[in-house]
Amino acid sequence: MIKFINNYLKIDSKNNSLIIAKHDNRSELVYYGKKLADHSDYSYFSSGCKDKCFASNCDHTNIRSVIASNGECAQKSSSVGVVKNGIFSNRFEYVSANIVDGFYSPLPNARNKGQTVCLEYVDVISKATLKQYFTVFDDCDVIATHTEVINTCECPITVNKLMSLQLDFIALEAKISTFDGTWTNERTRHNTHLTGGRFEISSALGITSAEHNPFMIVEINGGVMGFNLVWSGNHKEVVEISPYGRVRVQTGMNDYQLNYELKPGEKLVAPEAVMVYAKEEKTVTNQMHKFILNHIINPNFAYKDRPVLINNWEGTYFDFTGDKIYEIAEKAASCGIEMLVLDDGWFGVRNSDDCSLGDWVDNVEKTGGLKNLADRIKSLGMKFGLWVEPEMISPKSDIFEAHPEYAQAIPGVEPIERRWQLCMDLCNPEVLEYLSDVLIKLFKETGVDYVKWDHNRSMSDVYSKCLDNQGKYFYNYYVNQYELLKRITEACPNVLFESCSSGGCRFDMGIQYFMPQCWGSDNTNAFDRLFIQEGTLVGYPQSTMGAHVAAANTLPNINIESRFNIAAVGAFGYEFDITKSTDSELDIIKKQVSYYKEHRKLLQYGNYIRLGSIFDSDLTGWMLVSDDKCEAMAVVVDKTENGRFKYQRFSFAGLEETALYKVSMRPQANVDGIFEFTAYGDALMNGGLDFYSMVNCEIKEKEESGRFASRMFHIKKIN
Repeated sequence: MIKFINNYLKIDSKNNSLIIAKHDNRSELVYYGKKLADHSDYSYFSSGCKDKCFASNCDHTNIRSVIASNGECAQKSSSVGVVKNGIFSNRFEYVSANIVDGFYSPLPNARNKGQTVCLEYVDVISKATLKQYFTVFDDCDVIATHTEVINTCECPITVNKLMSLQLDFIALEAKISTFDGTWTNERTRHNTHLTGGRFEISSALGITSAEHNPFMIVEINGGVMGFNLVWSGNHKEVVEISPYGRVRVQTGMNDYQLNYELKPGEKLVAPEAVMVYAKEEKTVTNQMHKFILNHIINPNFAYKDRPVLINNWEGTYFDFTGDKIYEIAEKAASCGIEMLVLDDGWFGVRNSDDCSLGDWVDNVEKTGGLKNLADRIKSLGMKFGLWVEPEMISPKSDIFEAHPEYAQAIPGVEPIERRWQLCMDLCNPEVLEYLSDVLIKLFKETGVDYVKWDHNRSMSDVYSKCLDNQGKYFYNYYVNQYELLKRITEACPNVLFESCSSGGCRFDMGIQYFMPQCWGSDNTNAFDRLFIQEGTLVGYPQSTMGAHVAAANTLPNINIESRFNIAAVGAFGYEFDITKSTDSELDIIKKQVSYYKEHRKLLQYGNYIRLGSIFDSDLTGWMLVSDDKCEAMAVVVDKTENGRFKYQRFSFAGLEETALYKVSMRPQANVDGIFEFTAYGDALMNGGLDFYSMVNCEIKEKEESGRFASRMFHIKKIN
């Protein structure tokens, strides 16, 4: 609910309040936290309208602001920068606030909105208008916000900075958790204790990147806040603490190479940012998960079962034929696997990395006919998926030979190749038309059920002959990228899309708006996945995270049962040549698939609770709990080598204290019998269960040489 009370704008989610006051021509953030009762006066929260400094070098303003202009005689970062006639300073003054029906944006933004309020500001220097939107939702505590600049001047202006969100607080310190890494080591958690100065993460690679995910947690004054962006391009997150006890938090698109000219009447709309406040991090996680499922993911797929799949990539790489792929599908179908995904190498003359990207034409000699292969696989009762990498082009390809202008390249400069490929210039409308036409035709004619959409390199040589101002490139690229995805997903409404970007290098809400899941990482090593998946699940639901059981050679001494236990907490599948599996291995896979299907809804959509942390403890795990707390799944992991001698203990979480539950350990091929017992919820959550007895006392195939031991439990309420 959004309401105006005297001089205050009160924005209420289910359990939180955000209160903004008008001070003369300034807007002040007076409160963000637990929901407050309506009141006529919140002046006791205000730091006052202190725009007059008391010493010559003080910041001109210490108001807790939601908008900050360039050139205000303040050290802290501005949130907006507009240049007119060579003047870089701005002074955006608060004009009005009104509840509105909605807004236009060329970018994806939250679905199923509640109320929205628009705050309007005018720059007294350039005369440009800035609008700031806040949206609440009926079912969660997330608040969405974004800004837009409108050229209400008589001549062109240039926008060189436009952040989506800014919040100021009175505090002397902040704890920041970010999720950073590299290819094959994505979203590793890092904690920073800031007591002064400026903390920043960003991407300037043309994608959100593995280096720094846009999801961030900030703890201030005993509260925990989560922030994220509905955006897939360059981004920036800032937390800074001034000597005057002010903390500023900002998130938005990166101003790197941003120089966006607006003619009179034109506007630039920033990506939508989201924020949520809670007393505990687990509540932030729960709220973010619910928000993504209810307001970001395509409603056709938001709570739809993800199929158990097998991908041929790590089993065959480029060395396959249509008959070989059918053999894999046939063996997989006998194990209950529901879909085969044909990865890279089916098109053009693609038998290695160095050619054919952009030539989305069936290599009939290799596949035996893609449509024929898809039909053969579907005759087994399976679905059929296909790999593409539409945003890339190989210099050694028919399409590049015919249209070299389709690639990102600076005139007169030899472009940088990575993986023998260049990026497509999606600022070129011809590229947009080409890709939408050829891909829709391909997907429809082949009858695909699933598409794995890859993006295997960051951008360089950023230039488009179709732009008169290259400072628009990164923004316009994603306007057209989202338009491309909109056309394709609307033309193929029943196709499940998975984003892949060298694994998890574009794992964000912007891409999830069109693609309900993202490949978690190219690293399928189950031990490494413990860290990658825990970091991912802090901000994103498990159903959005692709996770596969890979071949044993991904890391010696991790048995297939532990590989399953880790991969099962996500959009699950297998990735190896199953035709090489022994009869005993196939029997294990059949039982795993059957067990996963039986508990799929809980594993994919149960409320996620972390048991400890893989980053700072030896014993850790994850729980997925039903809304009514009648059922749960849990994975418990001891990651110490020979850790069975440490007598580790753990407790479950999220259960009903007074309910009696039956706890059953998943049958595993390397364990004799099943560890099973009944207990009340309060005992399960407080008593400390003995992991040693669950591992060593019933072991058949010793795990002491492995990197970790794991067990999966089903917990069912029986009264």
